[in-house]
Amino acid sequence: MKLSVHILTFNNEKHISCCLNSVIDQKTTFPFEIVIGDDASFDKTSEIIKTYVAKNKNIHLKTYAKNKGILDNFQDTLQRCQGTYIFDLAGDDYLKSSNALQILVDELDSNPTYSFVDSGFDCYYQRSGKVAEFENKLQLELSKEKYINRHKIYGTSLMGCCYRKSAIEKHVDFEEYKKQNIDFEDYPILTDLMMNTEFGLIPKVLSVYRKHRDSHSHKADSYLRAKLYFAKKYNYSKLELTKIYQVHEEHMLHNASLISDKKTGRKNYKPFRQPMFRNFVYFLSSQSHLARKVFNLFRKI
Repeated sequence: MKLSVHILTFNNEKHISCCLNSVIDQKTTFPFEIVIGDDASFDKTSEIIKTYVAKNKNIHLKTYAKNKGILDNFQDTLQRCQGTYIFDLAGDDYLKSSNALQILVDELDSNPTYSFVDSGFDCYYQRSGKVAEFENKLQLELSKEKYINRHKIYGTSLMGCCYRKSAIEKHVDFEEYKKQNIDFEDYPILTDLMMNTEFGLIPKVLSVYRKHRDSHSHKADSYLRAKLYFAKKYNYSKLELTKIYQVHEEHMLHNASLISDKKTGRKNYKPFRQPMFRNFVYFLSSQSHLARKVFNLFRKI
């Protein structure tokens, strides 16, 4: 099998059909499979997927009775993939171009030293209905050195990435991630691949990422923990470490502004380290419900 489309789902009943249709409609010169891990959804996600499985022998679904979490679901679903190449797609995202998979595979075929290729995506903001076209354009236009440096601090999503399964098996240690209490997949996997292999960048939009508004306080802490682990593993510079902490504080401040979390806002607002007006607005929103309402009003406008 040339390619496996690796899809993780959890309560995606509203969007899973769009996701699967965008993959099934791909025009390719090679066979591919769709391998899905449903992490104990309690809506109709699994039932909807089963209607596709009944019609297509190349769609494979495993539904868990108990929630495993992102990293375990990712690892288990990856092990079931038979493809030489793996393309990741979340259950609420979708492919924009009908030849997206062909473009990704052609790039890997043409560059046998590449462990992965990254590509462009639009970002659809679920709450406002607005679309940010080519959300990661600037990132994909960087030199590879600057791409890596940016990733160290801000991280890179697996969204849009297609990689060799053999590279994951060689360079990624899921059990070590778990020992380090890292419970997500994109930053760890891409860091290990970037720091040990060659990769390619495709500055073209191939997919659409749906962005939902939710609280990421725990996720921000998890990201910081992962970044500090890899900073030690790959000897990040002192300046990179300083920027990692600054970005973490900004993320926590933004999260606090969404729910008027006064304690977190006061803890993470550092006016001398964060002179940007945006962060001052986040701080005010974290301290006052009225300020948050005014801020949200202007953001909608």
